[in-house]
Amino acid sequence: MPRPVFIDLYFTLIEPDPAYNWATLAAPILGIEDHAFHTAAGRSYQARMVGTYRQAEEIVDQTLSYLGITVTPEVHATLTKQRLEFFSTLRVYPDTIPTLQALRDRGHQIALVTNCSAETIPMMEPLGLLNLFDAIAYSCDVRSAKPEPGIYQHAIDALGVDPREVVYVGDGDTQEHAGAAKFGMTTVLLQRPGAKVRAVQTDYVISSLTELLDLAPLSQGA
Repeated sequence: MPRPVFIDLYFTLIEPDPAYNWATLAAPILGIEDHAFHTAAGRSYQARMVGTYRQAEEIVDQTLSYLGITVTPEVHATLTKQRLEFFSTLRVYPDTIPTLQALRDRGHQIALVTNCSAETIPMMEPLGLLNLFDAIAYSCDVRSAKPEPGIYQHAIDALGVDPREVVYVGDGDTQEHAGAAKFGMTTVLLQRPGAKVRAVQTDYVISSLTELLDLAPLSQGA
């Protein structure tokens, strides 16, 4: 029986255009340094991941509040537009769709298990990813972010699988492998060339998504 696969989204299947940086664009408008804006925006990260804030306008409000800055409606609209434009820069790695399709063709159930803000969700269909999963656990929808157990449990329940049979794949951010390992999942670290090197305890390490297809737990006949 082909083993189910749980897989991460950002820097595993997709990446934002590295040339687009919201802080770099927004900070000069407010007359502050990039790092100050980045730090303020980062304070709402967890709330975004679990869906407390779902709209770009709310995230701009929170960032400005942390900065102690009041802006005109026109500036607020510009900052909101810049944030939303970030999500339009998302792009799929070349090996993503062929690998997911190959896994599906082999009969593997696939669940997307991702920490993301609600702004990511509308981009899934344009990216061509929406129909490649048997279940999706967006942290902002399930109100649980990796490595919390709730997001993994949502995917387990959605597929009706034994977590000890699951192969979990991700780039190693947010202690996601440790969270998966607590369920007894086999873990795979995807360390793409040039990506940030993370100290992750894992069962397997690969450098491209395509390598999944030849990995012992997922190869045909395994």
